[in-house]
Amino acid sequence: MANEVLVVGSVAFDTIENANGRVKRVLGGAASYASICASYFAQPSVVAVVGTDFTDADRAPFVKRGVDLSGLEVKEGKTFHWGGSYDKDFNTAVTKFTDLNVFKDFNPVLSAEQKNAKAVFLANIDPELQLSVLKQVKKPRLVACDTMNYWIASKKEALLEVVKRIDIFFLNETEARQLTGEYNLIKAGRMLLAKGVKYVIIKLGSNGSMLVSKKGIVQLPPYLLEHVHDTTGAGDTFGGGFTGYLASQKNWSTLQSIKRAMMVGNVMASFTIESFSVDRLANLTRRDIKKRLNEYTSMLCF
Repeated sequence: MANEVLVVGSVAFDTIENANGRVKRVLGGAASYASICASYFAQPSVVAVVGTDFTDADRAPFVKRGVDLSGLEVKEGKTFHWGGSYDKDFNTAVTKFTDLNVFKDFNPVLSAEQKNAKAVFLANIDPELQLSVLKQVKKPRLVACDTMNYWIASKKEALLEVVKRIDIFFLNETEARQLTGEYNLIKAGRMLLAKGVKYVIIKLGSNGSMLVSKKGIVQLPPYLLEHVHDTTGAGDTFGGGFTGYLASQKNWSTLQSIKRAMMVGNVMASFTIESFSVDRLANLTRRDIKKRLNEYTSMLCF
């Protein structure tokens, strides 16, 4: 199908503590947030690994949203489990523990059908694994990739090789500065364009998102919320919504389409942060999304 999205990344359990309480072993992982979000715009398929402790109840949000789990490998052992806490402003997560478990040996091997995916979202995983996926897929019309500070510090050269081969690169402002050595985000974005990527999307957290491209530079604010419950997965949701929306567009590479994808990403992330885990995200209606997009559009007009 023209609007399919292959999502490769982590499916995990999260234990989170913040000003709104504590939850233990709830569904998390970049591929979880990204694929469930993308499902509102496209047909996502997940490639990930979980342990034998991952139950039907844990699969339920994916099933509800029609996410293809045929690429979800089950290995003997425990599922990746991350624990962290947030301060009152929700901007910074403090990691308490990271138990990789079966994810430690994750080696994504695509099926014949997955190799023909039209769009690919490489969630935050080892760039060497991202390269492995890029070598397996045949002719996707759109490839987007996310990363994190750990990979920039430990596998920079492999990450830059990924950047050469993709269309859209997501990273936050701290990561953009770390990867390029440039504090100014526009200059940092231009440096990454020079590496080969076509569009650089810098996630600005509570300040929205920024596009740096040869077609233009854009910064959009977040959708404003009075109450934030938990920001875990917001960036992954942004990437999934952004990529899923573009996968649904016949001509995804216009500046107008990219800007609209930024709007979609910001709005979908706003739903995620209204609950722990994917609880809010997985239970939306198209009416909910349309209403918030309309409100967001009105907010931008003056």
